[in-house]
Amino acid sequence: MSRVYVTHNRMRKRDNALIPALDLRPAEQFGSLSAVFDHEMDPSLDADLSLARARLRDYDDEQDYILPTGSPLATFTVGMLLHERGATLIQVLEWDRFALKYHVRTVQL
Repeated sequence: MSRVYVTHNRMRKRDNALIPALDLRPAEQFGSLSAVFDHEMDPSLDADLSLARARLRDYDDEQDYILPTGSPLATFTVGMLLHERGATLIQVLEWDRFALKYHVRTVQL
């Protein structure tokens, strides 16, 4: 089954509780959602970078997708980690705010 790797799982506070900052359910039509960097993770810390690298271990160029959200540093880092592991094709989900749906954009490395 395909996966959608969410680059940064952004959260916000509501009534003293953390809730997702964005409704990512429309992306589930492309596969199950999997965060690379959680809300509290920092891409510049070695431990968090190692965890992100492990979470991308099963990334499949042909069937999985990247959903860039949140921190630009997290999105950049995910791209670098995919390049590091030899990815040659990245399918990126891009939100169309007028059509209210995701479009697949392909980046060939």
